[in-house]
Amino acid sequence: MNREEKKRATRKKIIDTALELFAEQGYEATTVHQITERAGVAKGTFFNYFATKEEVFCDIQTFWASTEFVKLKDKVGPILPHLREFLIELVRLVPYTRQLARALFQSNLSNEKSLSNQLEMLEELKVVLIPVIEEAQKRGEFSTVFPAEMIADQAIQTYMGVLITWGMGMGDERLNTQMAVSFELFFRSLRP
Repeated sequence: MNREEKKRATRKKIIDTALELFAEQGYEATTVHQITERAGVAKGTFFNYFATKEEVFCDIQTFWASTEFVKLKDKVGPILPHLREFLIELVRLVPYTRQLARALFQSNLSNEKSLSNQLEMLEELKVVLIPVIEEAQKRGEFSTVFPAEMIADQAIQTYMGVLITWGMGMGDERLNTQMAVSFELFFRSLRP
């Protein structure tokens, strides 16, 4: 295994371990120490890859979303039902509470490095989302009035906006319901 492969494997091991612990005991109860101990890596190694526990959390979402978006483009039939299902799964993947949503945004906006990392992850997500939107436009599911890049930007902003306002206490008590309602309006606005 070369150096780059080893780095990817270590990063994946940290992410997989964090996800296991988040699922077992919840995000808030999980510590960096527990993640490193179970993953079998030093604390310094953890911080070579992630500045905070929140960054691991966001990376998990981005990695999963990017992987799933790539698959959407090649699905047979309409893309829109798959996008809806994807959004519901994304919200279910992470056991959000309003307090957790606020804590994540506070952490991600608290310093330049965290903000830069968050913006980089969102940009990676957009790059993967654009071909899916282009395919939906080719299939006649989305209007071609707006470029796919603009729609991808708006989709990400809608997701983040719902998460922020829901974390503040607005909307439905359940995040997946609020996300579904908001994206139903979003998708309807894209009909040809």
